[in-house]
Amino acid sequence: MLSVLRLDRNSVGIMLISAGSLSFEVGLTRLFAIQQFHHFAFVVVSLAVMGFAASGLVLSLRRRPASLPLLAIAFALASAFSYLTINFLPFDSYSIAWDFRQVWILLLYFSVAGAPFFFSGWTVGACMASAGADAHRPYAANLAGSALGVPLALITISAFSEESTIALAIFLGLLAGISFSAHRETRLVLAAVSLVVLFGLNTPPFLALRLSPYKPLSIARLAPDARITLSKSSASARVDVVESSSIHVLPGLSLNAPILPPRQAGLFIDGDGPIPINALSPESVQTEAIAAYMPPALAYELRPDANVLVLTPGAGLDLVIALAAKARSVTTAFGEPLVREILTNEYADFSERLLFDPKLSLYSGTSRTILRKTDEEFDVIYYALSRGFRPVTSGAFSLSENYELTTESFRDAYRRLSENGLLVITRWLGTPASESARAWSTLLEALRDENVADLSGRLIAYRGMRTATLIGARRPFSRAELKATRSFLERSGFDPIYLPDLRPDELNRHNRLPEDVYHDIYLAILDTPEAAIDGYDFNLSPPTDDRPFFYHFFRWRQTPEVLASLGLTWQPFGGSGYLVMLALLALMLVLAAPMIVLPAWSAKRRRHRNTLPANRAMLYFACLGAGYLLVEIPLLQRLALPLERPVFALAVTLFTLLLSSGLGSYVSPRFTLRRSLLALVGVLIATNIVLPVIVPISLAWPLGTRMILFTALLIPCGLLMGVPFASGLRILHESAPGSTPWAWAVNGAVSGLSGVAAALISLDAGFSVTFYIGALAYFGAWLTVPGLRKRAG
Repeated sequence: MLSVLRLDRNSVGIMLISAGSLSFEVGLTRLFAIQQFHHFAFVVVSLAVMGFAASGLVLSLRRRPASLPLLAIAFALASAFSYLTINFLPFDSYSIAWDFRQVWILLLYFSVAGAPFFFSGWTVGACMASAGADAHRPYAANLAGSALGVPLALITISAFSEESTIALAIFLGLLAGISFSAHRETRLVLAAVSLVVLFGLNTPPFLALRLSPYKPLSIARLAPDARITLSKSSASARVDVVESSSIHVLPGLSLNAPILPPRQAGLFIDGDGPIPINALSPESVQTEAIAAYMPPALAYELRPDANVLVLTPGAGLDLVIALAAKARSVTTAFGEPLVREILTNEYADFSERLLFDPKLSLYSGTSRTILRKTDEEFDVIYYALSRGFRPVTSGAFSLSENYELTTESFRDAYRRLSENGLLVITRWLGTPASESARAWSTLLEALRDENVADLSGRLIAYRGMRTATLIGARRPFSRAELKATRSFLERSGFDPIYLPDLRPDELNRHNRLPEDVYHDIYLAILDTPEAAIDGYDFNLSPPTDDRPFFYHFFRWRQTPEVLASLGLTWQPFGGSGYLVMLALLALMLVLAAPMIVLPAWSAKRRRHRNTLPANRAMLYFACLGAGYLLVEIPLLQRLALPLERPVFALAVTLFTLLLSSGLGSYVSPRFTLRRSLLALVGVLIATNIVLPVIVPISLAWPLGTRMILFTALLIPCGLLMGVPFASGLRILHESAPGSTPWAWAVNGAVSGLSGVAAALISLDAGFSVTFYIGALAYFGAWLTVPGLRKRAG
């Protein structure tokens, strides 16, 4: 790829500043996820393309040639200023509902975060505008450089920290300035400064990222004796360990348990937690007492000497419980390798060398890959409750995909059960019923998909004060097992939600409620699932691998209540992450409008109508802007399942699409535009058909094989996606010279809108529908190709 780009000084500069821009984007995504919440990370993609669009607007209005060295220096300075502003200007997302000063701070956050993309986009746009009919060459260099920025950022995070990606972006921006500059003195000064910046890769303590005061890690550090004993970063996560006498995390422990809480350390992933690391030995009397009063204890009583599979094991609490309950063997996998590394090394002695227990088998990969890799049958498969309580009303996690809690996941688990096996799930209770009720509807859907007969006889559900536990069995429960269940519930002080032979007088005896709403909704979902789910206030429809948003409970009927509560509750964002996305879409629309309209207004005012393309030409570039992100974003989210972690999906998807699109752009003069667009639509449709089939099959393969497979699958898409924009610019230059900046602005503005729209569509309709709409956008571009050769009247 690099050898065919004719790497003159400007091409090298474009590649460097584009690599810096992508490094900044990847770094900003991680920084927002840690400092605030993951939905802040999502807006970075839209900020990036909107910054490019703003640069196209400036290029359209400004006729003087740009100074490329100055733009590269401005990119470096903007990157530094952006991080300093985000880090040192306090923003409180939880008070934005009533403190409208926070709205202005949020707008400032987004403005400074978009500034580096504005200057890098200005640089690339200026080079494309000056290249005229050869604009495909700087565009190809931009895409190739952007592709290289992805692995550079991930390597930097792994070697240093998330903050170091900002220093990397600054360094690459300064190198771009050196490449662009024709003056020896300027190059020497920038070289000296860039060497100084390299030392910033190892971030000094005073520049370390400051977290929101509402992040669980920030709250945990307020305890008088709290101290961070360990902090590690990988490309996919930042892990902190806090030791404090105030950390007591035993989710679902019975209030009847006659024990003192054990010594624990709190493990926080991206500032969220705590996930307990326990100073417990499976052989100790204390551990056995805890195990007898935890929610999964019933499964171990019903299936003694069990072969157990623990999914989503957190930092090992439920592994200790299974071993203390005399399980014959325990199998698990840690989705985040840093957690396993910490328990194996720094906290091996603290955790009583848990991971070295001879009864414990550790797999590499995630919970989903275990279920596909192994042929072993298990007596108990337990979906452990390893993450903290997430208030449904906040909607703060509604945008996070969770492939462990989908119908397909529960189906795979059910197939791995032995003849007498039990599938056990513990979730937070929530009021009104939300998380646990959705898990119940998902479990029932999975069993129905498996054509399980006598469904009512194979189910048990019970609750404590904060959690609900669901059990689905391979065979109907016997009378003796139901008697043992009642004995366990009475001893532990748990209340039944559903039993095959439940009597009304057994309900709501220990953890008293005004009305036993959990029993009512569980029974309704079992008896009339469609009517019960449709009539409920929250969305309880079973999530799938195509729509894996377990925490997305929003329904439009909630809107009046959400709006009425604005400024009256402490919950952030007015009650739903979905409404946050709608507000962001409206903001992007406001920002996009002038970027599309102002260049035309300026050209008409200056009577440069000969530089105006036809409306159909601008519609063509709008379709391309919409199509790229409507394809890219669902690919990023969908491939997080087979590639195990979002960071691997990011690396493979962005690197492959950008690099192959760069190659497609460079060779675009050899392609017929309309034929390549039709081929692209066909390839996208075929890819969307193949992915749902091949993803579950590939989960049993080695991770390296999966990476090669999906890289090969994405190359044709990326290659053909790189052709239309470059070819369109070349044709547009012939019909309306000087309109390249406007096309750049329109493409970026619509991309900003489509990035948010892709998330909204995926939440409600799924990845496949979003992908098909992306293909439809490219078909729309095919329809408008004839308009490229026309000039505005």
